[in-house]
Amino acid sequence: MSEKIALVIGGNSGVGKKTAIDLAKEGLKLIIVGSNKLKTEAACKEIVKESQNKNVTSLSFDLSTKKGVEELYRIITQKVSQIDILISSVGVMFSDLKLSQDGYDLNLVLNYLTHFWIIQEFLPLLKKSKQGRILLVGAVPLAINHSKVSLPDFKTDKQAKYKMMSVISSATAARYLLMLYWSQRLINTNITINIFHPGYVTDSNLGNADSWISKQLGKAIGLIFSKKDQPIGAYLSSDPQLANTSGKFFNEKGKIVKLSKSYSSTMAEELYRITKDK
Repeated sequence: MSEKIALVIGGNSGVGKKTAIDLAKEGLKLIIVGSNKLKTEAACKEIVKESQNKNVTSLSFDLSTKKGVEELYRIITQKVSQIDILISSVGVMFSDLKLSQDGYDLNLVLNYLTHFWIIQEFLPLLKKSKQGRILLVGAVPLAINHSKVSLPDFKTDKQAKYKMMSVISSATAARYLLMLYWSQRLINTNITINIFHPGYVTDSNLGNADSWISKQLGKAIGLIFSKKDQPIGAYLSSDPQLANTSGKFFNEKGKIVKLSKSYSSTMAEELYRITKDK
């Protein structure tokens, strides 16, 4: 395990940082990426202190645009020749409409599009690993399997009343469809992809919720439906028995949760089609 390299996108707080600490304790080399330079550097110091593993690097990038993700890839290829574990844990909850530089809803970008771009960009480095693993972060199983599954709408109506929860729900469902799409495309390769619900992580704010109500809502959901501070991310990243497990949804206890039939391969293909040129 000591020679493996893990790239943790969104590793400066919440489930990303929790997973990074657990992996650092196993002796991995870690690259932690966050949008806030000071916060990311502070998180790296905390990871080093708690794990006693000094092989932790921090990078600060704005990943709300495809160009930002491409630049991150360029910088990382100068540092390492392969990535063994890619954990994409970015997430936000903005109560009001905020737009990216490209004019997309930031809730949609950082909860879905960023993950799409990251996987596309970093596949070459994962292919150089003996056994590459991609992990996405999901949501409470009950909500995932009882919510309407719809494809995201990339058009933004600035005049209409903003429906934050609708956008978040659509973006979250899109991450599951993204996982299903790539699990099919990566069959018979050295790369697996799975998604997991992390449980309630104590320092998580459900990704930068910008209002008191959003923060309290996220905390309440976590406390009611989840177990606290579970090491599920590290387990899925490193357990050798999962080397051939792909296309699955795990809960915080490490159990596979069957997705509803609403998450179909047909819808996953359509999602990829409407996203690939974004």
